[in-house]
Amino acid sequence: MDVEAWLTASFDEVIEVDDLTSSAASTFARFVDRHAAELAAVLALRRGGAGELVELTFRTGRPQQSVVPIRRTERIGVRFAGGDTMPFVYVLRSDFPDTAHQNLTAEGSPRAICIDNRSWAEARLTWTPAELVHRILAWFRRAAEGALHDARQPVDPLMFGTGYNIIMSRALIDNANTQDLVAVPDDTGTLMRVVPRSQLEGRTLALPLTVAAYRVLPAQMVRLSFAPGNLGSLADLLTVRGIDLFADLRTRLAGWLNDAQTNAARINSCLAVIVEMPIASPDGTQQGTDMRAFVTAEKVGDLAVALGIAHKVESRDQGGAAGFVPALTAGAVDEAALIAMAVLPVEVHATFDRDLATRLAGRTIPDERQAVIVGGGAIGAHVAPCLAREGRFCWTVIDDDVLLPHNLARHVGFGGDVTRRKSELLAGALASILDDEDTVATAITAQIGVEGQRNDDVDRALDDADIIVDASASLLAERFLSDHHSKARRFSIFFSPAGDAAVLLAEPKDRSVTLRDLEAQYLGHIVREEALAGHLETPVRTFAYTGACRAITNLIPESRVMALSGLVAEGLGRAADSDDGVIRIWSLGAGGEVRHVSYPAEDVRRFDVDGWQVALDGGLRSRIAAMRDDCLPNETGGILLGVVDIPARKIHLADAAKAPADSIGSPTGFVRGTGGVQQMIDRSMAETQGQLRYVGEWHSHPPLAGVMPSVTDLSQINWLATIFDMDTLPGLMLIAGQAELAVVFMRRNKEPSPLADGSGQ
Repeated sequence: MDVEAWLTASFDEVIEVDDLTSSAASTFARFVDRHAAELAAVLALRRGGAGELVELTFRTGRPQQSVVPIRRTERIGVRFAGGDTMPFVYVLRSDFPDTAHQNLTAEGSPRAICIDNRSWAEARLTWTPAELVHRILAWFRRAAEGALHDARQPVDPLMFGTGYNIIMSRALIDNANTQDLVAVPDDTGTLMRVVPRSQLEGRTLALPLTVAAYRVLPAQMVRLSFAPGNLGSLADLLTVRGIDLFADLRTRLAGWLNDAQTNAARINSCLAVIVEMPIASPDGTQQGTDMRAFVTAEKVGDLAVALGIAHKVESRDQGGAAGFVPALTAGAVDEAALIAMAVLPVEVHATFDRDLATRLAGRTIPDERQAVIVGGGAIGAHVAPCLAREGRFCWTVIDDDVLLPHNLARHVGFGGDVTRRKSELLAGALASILDDEDTVATAITAQIGVEGQRNDDVDRALDDADIIVDASASLLAERFLSDHHSKARRFSIFFSPAGDAAVLLAEPKDRSVTLRDLEAQYLGHIVREEALAGHLETPVRTFAYTGACRAITNLIPESRVMALSGLVAEGLGRAADSDDGVIRIWSLGAGGEVRHVSYPAEDVRRFDVDGWQVALDGGLRSRIAAMRDDCLPNETGGILLGVVDIPARKIHLADAAKAPADSIGSPTGFVRGTGGVQQMIDRSMAETQGQLRYVGEWHSHPPLAGVMPSVTDLSQINWLATIFDMDTLPGLMLIAGQAELAVVFMRRNKEPSPLADGSGQ
């Protein structure tokens, strides 16, 4: 490259400082003369078609030992292109080394150093001649010290942009050979979306485009110094990277020409050569992928003529359905014609697909698990799209409700969506997020959990799922999902009644603990933990959106719904990636502060008798054992609280109370007192919205006594059976021994059934 020839061609007029028309150029030249003489000296001021150039010598501050061959004084040119644009710094030396952080320049131009990675709109806010000098000096010093880049930073892309961009899906890039494409421009003409011609509506302005895509191997810190200006230069560039562009194009284009009738649109399109270049850092780590397109103004058919495989014809009578016919025998490549075909470098943006969503979320492996979410209301409509934007899950949405006007206060829907089914609305929103052919979300409009009501579509979706998320805020739905025969792992997400907290219940991967178990454990934490006092309290203020007695909704602002939903989405994603079960609760303070508590899922033992099932978790067993140990050598006991589902005939024990103060305990017996018991039951029911209730009694046996019920125990269980029979429930007693535990179960007019847990406390 001849620098002097370039200067003469690009800036042919030498002028004086008073002749400069760019105020930025004039200010910079005067600043160098008056305030930066120790660093730089103006050699000449030039003007040409590319703007105005301040040519100067510059002391680089190079150390004694330089990593790259930078001279102590370099000749540079600072170009001011006119208007409000960033100055462009050339190094006016033909053999200046190729380094990181250089700007892309046209063929035949000197190298240009990148002194600022900000956009000009941002940089101009603080830009001064002094800052320009400082940035040039800093670039030279960092280059000489080898500090322009380090292995921990992403490297420069192989090619820099030119202001033109196309957006194109990965699927289209990979299958461009088989489709007729068009590029639809935005109102500026610099941004174009590439779509199949079949998607054009009406008489939309569009550029016919044919795409040839190539992928090169990762290159360690290899970058393009000069932009190829024509097809010949582009082919030379790709040859170095192992791609024979012209040979491949001859093969592709010959196939299209052989069926010119079918491929007429493609043959008469512009050509976009897309090059995908994995970028590697100095330590060899891949840092991403850079994609660039090089677009010709000539038709593909004209390119085929230059490649010697086609002839141009004037009419159909000559056999040219596409205006071109294949050559009977391939001729020589017309290199002069190819060099005359200019190419425009264009940035390529892949559309937002699952792979891109995954990487932008900071993960590496796309999550294509099948997820069913039951409930398209406030929390479901926020959490599912959040996870979809992270590339998570292929979705099915189940809901039977419609969107009503008041739902717009906290939903992803808009006014025009009122009366639409929430399942269809949310599924449509999820399907529109990722540009993947296999991520179309499915909607099922159905109600679940209603006794005797079955839906084959629901059963199939649940059976095929990897993950089931209950976002219905319905006990019926949650328990139906917990009991369903699907092997999928279950999660439940919901807001507290006041909307100031959100909850996640996550089963372990092996489902040894179910949503029913987690519900009981969650309620047990609420009645025991002071930090959760009032967690399920009914809000004082509500809103009636119609006159119906059940048409009540809580006053929860969308800002709070969004904040809590984001926390839940993050928590659900983490839980889905872990094998462990967990209960997580986020509470949002009035000032925006977040409190978070997390509890592991406790292992559960289940006892089946007389058509009923009693479930008891390891945490409760440990608490009962601790209360027993604290009172030894005397016996102790108290009431049991649990969750009862009469139709399902299930009892989940959630908590055991200490002995009331008026109880009598001795080494040979225990009589439970009554002081404060009713108040405790009332408080527990109020704290849990009536879900925890009194379900039986527990007491301990002394060492060596075993856990089989005594005569006194049998008398008491008979009394319990009589009391609970009024609620159609069995009498339940739990006996804690030294190393085992027994559940004694009795229905009225039946013999007691002691069920021992011999595996220890």
